[in-house]
Amino acid sequence: MLVGGPAVVRSGFGSGRGGLEVRGATDEFLMSRVAGSGDEQALSELYDRYGGLIHGAGMRYLGDRTLAEDLVQDVFLSVWRNAAGFDRSRASFATWVYRITRNRITDLARRRRARVRTIAPVAEEAFPDPGDGAEEILKSFDVVGALSELAPAHREVLVLAYFGGLSQREISDRTGVPLGTVKSRTTAALRAARERLVAPKKPGDDRENDRQHGRTEDG
Repeated sequence: MLVGGPAVVRSGFGSGRGGLEVRGATDEFLMSRVAGSGDEQALSELYDRYGGLIHGAGMRYLGDRTLAEDLVQDVFLSVWRNAAGFDRSRASFATWVYRITRNRITDLARRRRARVRTIAPVAEEAFPDPGDGAEEILKSFDVVGALSELAPAHREVLVLAYFGGLSQREISDRTGVPLGTVKSRTTAALRAARERLVAPKKPGDDRENDRQHGRTEDG
């Protein structure tokens, strides 16, 4: 549950536990639901898609499980509070939430450095620069964003393969879908995801500027 925000329940990215409309929706559609009516199920689905990535980034840069959990809560509280400020014409949700995450990591690292400096100045070097490996982290966010735009059947096979580490035969066993169908869906899904990942930048999308200058925004 977010302090000062809604209760967030993991709905499952393609797991079948969330509502059909939510599971099949793009990130941007979900954000329109959050902004328009405070839809907690839509926020829950976004949490399920991106919470693990945000937590992983927190562990990488902050090296502390409690801080990583605080980071996830801070980011989604910001998403909830600033939903109305999200502008899909400027950037995808994946890029927007990445910026918020980077900003929060910088804030948490700065506060922790201040505490460490007071206790043991030499230990300050233990905290990496949040800019290190930023492209790798952003790519992971972009992958999830691309997956959210695929048809549910195509998204399912890539989620199980990319995040679950399953082979095509294991995906067939897990889902009950014939192996030949899994293979054809995987091929089609990879093609569609690749097209979305290499698509030209939308007019007004300033993600390249933000990468170069380290700017972030919360909405």
